[in-house]
Amino acid sequence: MAQTRPAPGAWTYEDLFSLPDDGRRYEIIEGELYEMPSANWNHGVTISTLMRLLAPIIEELGGELVTAPVDVFFPGANPVIPDIIVLLPGSAAVPVLRGVEGPPDLLIEVISPSNPGHDRLTKRALYARAGVREYWLVDPSTRTIELLALGRDAFHTLETLSGDGVLISPVLGGAVFPLAAVFARVRDFEEATEA
Repeated sequence: MAQTRPAPGAWTYEDLFSLPDDGRRYEIIEGELYEMPSANWNHGVTISTLMRLLAPIIEELGGELVTAPVDVFFPGANPVIPDIIVLLPGSAAVPVLRGVEGPPDLLIEVISPSNPGHDRLTKRALYARAGVREYWLVDPSTRTIELLALGRDAFHTLETLSGDGVLISPVLGGAVFPLAAVFARVRDFEEATEA
């Protein structure tokens, strides 16, 4: 039986179930389908390090902390898959069986070298419109973090940190994250060359 694809801009969550089960992950933003690339080593260790740093803080605040792949649904996102999701007490977001519905308090994206514009532009605009309170763009390749906070309906950069910088999260009650700790396990790899 031939498989029909939705028209551009018409993808829905239900359409994901018609795709082959080939291990690929997808997001739908404003009806457009985006394939999520596999993470590289530095992407993975940065997420695991952030989870270890965040866990005791989120637990003390009485919140919830999860990592991808967990689907998040809100207007324009059907779904998106952020790298790290934080829900605090009183959050507008609600955990449900299929993932999270509504805007989380904090979303963290570790920049993928294969498509940095997706996190920096597409998701930034989407998350702001949805009402996500704080957004971190974490880049292991440059060892930088951009901290963005919601103001009205747009994100505003509070800081872009590098080197010996220390991220201080307003949403997490002033919790402190030294960049040296965040990027401690990131390695410098030589680019592979084809023979």
